[in-house]
Amino acid sequence: MASRKYLRETPRFDRSHWPQTWSREWRYQVADYFCGKGGVGKALQKWLPHRMYFGVDNEPYGDEYPGSFVQADLISPFEETGAEHLPFESNAIADVAWVSWPCTAYSSLSATYYGSKEEALEANPRIPDGFREWLLDHHAHYVIENVPRATAVGDLDANCRVNGLAFGESYDLTRHFETTFEVPDAYVAGDPDVAIDTRDDQSIGELADAKDVPAEWGTQSVRSAIPWQYVWWVLGHCPSIEIPIPKTEQRSVAEWGDGVGEYLRFPDDRLGGTDVQPGDAIGDGTRGIDL
Repeated sequence: MASRKYLRETPRFDRSHWPQTWSREWRYQVADYFCGKGGVGKALQKWLPHRMYFGVDNEPYGDEYPGSFVQADLISPFEETGAEHLPFESNAIADVAWVSWPCTAYSSLSATYYGSKEEALEANPRIPDGFREWLLDHHAHYVIENVPRATAVGDLDANCRVNGLAFGESYDLTRHFETTFEVPDAYVAGDPDVAIDTRDDQSIGELADAKDVPAEWGTQSVRSAIPWQYVWWVLGHCPSIEIPIPKTEQRSVAEWGDGVGEYLRFPDDRLGGTDVQPGDAIGDGTRGIDL
């Protein structure tokens, strides 16, 4: 297996012991920050009712996002005015914050555009600790995902990596995750059948099909969309939300937990290592239905 260089062995802020009932306030289960047109939203839509999650982005993606949507600037308040200017009044916003922080500071394409990796870091917003503090104050858990270079430069304290090959998909698309709970890697080294080419005018149809997102989203949105398996894998290990854990090419999740610890909190048919697919009826049948 490829080296886990730069990755943490345990979460920086470990809240693995925090239960689902961490607050008496009614709140959403997932806040999807920097949601774009809805890569994470489509993954959530496959399992959660719309009333249980919402997306936030600076761009007006309300027509495309598959759920409730709030247009808001999540970067400037932490650079200029302070978190009190964010459009959220409740102390408890959601059980889990999913953060797809913009990768422009860290991508290889940005380094080419700005002339160097250092210039790209200087010119674009980087993940600040003030944002982490806000996440910890208003959510039981958080997930921050980004490209591996965000970990390499020290801005992302990632403790997990995931790629498409681990789920038998035709693309690699390695992503790193900083979480407040323990998540094992879902990563397999190898050569993908479908390349994600950010430098050429790649036909996007094949990649959109592989990721199960609309090709009509356009080249950039399809390339950046995170596949549903990544979302389910990470959130499936979170103690504050019930989402099935998809099988990987490496091993079943039952081998990770060996039937003890956190995996006991779900019924047997919610455990990883099953053949659960989006849209399947599981448990009491209430999940995945729009209410």
